[in-house]
Amino acid sequence: MARVVLTQPWPRVRGIEQRLRELGHEPLALPMSEIVELLDDPAVAGMAARLAGFDWVVMVSPAAVAAAARLAGGRWPEGTGAAVVGPGSLQAIAESGLGVVPERVLLPGGPQFDADALIDTPPLRTPRGLRVLVLRGHGGSERWIERLREAGAAVETCEIYRREPLGPDAAALAKLRALLDGRPVPAFVFTQRDAVERFEALLGRTGLAARAHEAPALAIHARIVAALQACGWREVRAIGPGDRALAAALELLPDSPSSQSV
Repeated sequence: MARVVLTQPWPRVRGIEQRLRELGHEPLALPMSEIVELLDDPAVAGMAARLAGFDWVVMVSPAAVAAAARLAGGRWPEGTGAAVVGPGSLQAIAESGLGVVPERVLLPGGPQFDADALIDTPPLRTPRGLRVLVLRGHGGSERWIERLREAGAAVETCEIYRREPLGPDAAALAKLRALLDGRPVPAFVFTQRDAVERFEALLGRTGLAARAHEAPALAIHARIVAALQACGWREVRAIGPGDRALAAALELLPDSPSSQSV
């Protein structure tokens, strides 16, 4: 059994917490942000009728997948492919009931899972003439989108959700203190770089930074690993994205069972 602190956005973190608890782990959800879908925005709502006009719709995160499923109302155009950057988003497609043909789902082969890896995957590697829609949150990198355009793709973007900062209440902070005071020490999971910044601010306000930095941190991308190390975390482990990779990483921690999986 592993003790683990989850910083993924609300409400997705709720499902991850439940699955880990069912496996015998002791998770604590401390989401650093909340996903707010923008489906009522006229620019977003209008995309529902236009999905069939694109060859590929890139959904940059599980939150984008969930919002796209509600936008499409379960009626995904047969000729439109769905492209995602990692296993977590692939799992989100299965959970959402998004009616996309499995053969039309594009995912990088790994081990790198990000937008750069996605656009190096055929057919996006040679995208000239392709019509591509990117469904994303507010902000994010533009570099890979410009690479697609420079290579001849017609790319549109649509901000389908935004992330709003979220902080734990007093009860959640008390649970965090108890975990840090007990044994085994918890592992901390980070899937977004901005969550590192918000969590560090929280640790600074509560005086918990020194104790937390002694615990292992699990991060799904090299940029997140680097951000954690720069903040003073002593043991940072890179893991793959998605629930399965997280469960496998927790099995390698002390005092964890050795044979369970998500």
